[in-house]
Amino acid sequence: MFIINYDGFKPPINYIYSKYFFMRYLSFLFVTFIALLLLSCKLDKSGQFAANGPKILWDDSMIKLLPSDLDTTIIVFDANNKPLKFREYIKPVFDNVAVIYTEDGKWRLQRFTKTGLDSLNKDDLAPGRSNRFIAFKHPDTSNNVKDKLRKIANTLSMADYILVVKSTRKMYVKRKGVDVLKFNINLGGRPLGNKEFEGDRKTPEGIYHLDMKFERVDKFYKSFFISYPNASDKQRAMKKGLKPGSNVLIHGTSPERLYSKDWTNGCIALKNDEMDSLFNYVMDGTLIEIRK
Repeated sequence: MFIINYDGFKPPINYIYSKYFFMRYLSFLFVTFIALLLLSCKLDKSGQFAANGPKILWDDSMIKLLPSDLDTTIIVFDANNKPLKFREYIKPVFDNVAVIYTEDGKWRLQRFTKTGLDSLNKDDLAPGRSNRFIAFKHPDTSNNVKDKLRKIANTLSMADYILVVKSTRKMYVKRKGVDVLKFNINLGGRPLGNKEFEGDRKTPEGIYHLDMKFERVDKFYKSFFISYPNASDKQRAMKKGLKPGSNVLIHGTSPERLYSKDWTNGCIALKNDEMDSLFNYVMDGTLIEIRK
């Protein structure tokens, strides 16, 4: 059957496939493809991308989804000690090619590069080493934008400094110079004076950082390792021909020690509910100063 126009003219069959109709058909296919692509990547009300969507990468339009308590004023330093503003470090962190950690009282950016991993492998005493290794090996694969931003906000809300005053048996957990937590503490069985050697039951004095935090299966509940001994501790013990000791921690309290005073072997003890609070506010690598 042919298509006949009104004056009896019979157009050629390829009229049906003219450029006009062909372009309209291509336009329809293109619009359909784009619509399906957008549906596969669309954010729902919770900030969730569809499971079949692509990997989420940072886009500046996501600024409007930032949690209200996310502190965008924090400066983070890269491996070359260059200060980075929020808009400079949010993308690599959100895109899972870097992680934020704390070292010597500063926020720092660890990029997931071979060089970065090699440096961690060579430095057993690197602050926040365990957290950085975990971030390297098990990056956040969440497809929820709001969850990812919440995690970043939680990191940037952590304390940046801990002060322990042995003479008053107090611990002050600080952020930007302001106390966020304050605890009464117990010390080693010989609380006066600096730690000198292994087994002296003294709590060390000096500037350290918190190493790996972990939950325990024994009576001491939860713990943070303290980076004792530092270089000066080792040198002081060596001059006396002694071992400086190690394994100094902040840990919880067993039920039978709940009302005891200065009962540890040199560690700093908190009540178990206080250890819960400390875990919520403090991350590996945080600077801790222990004064006499």
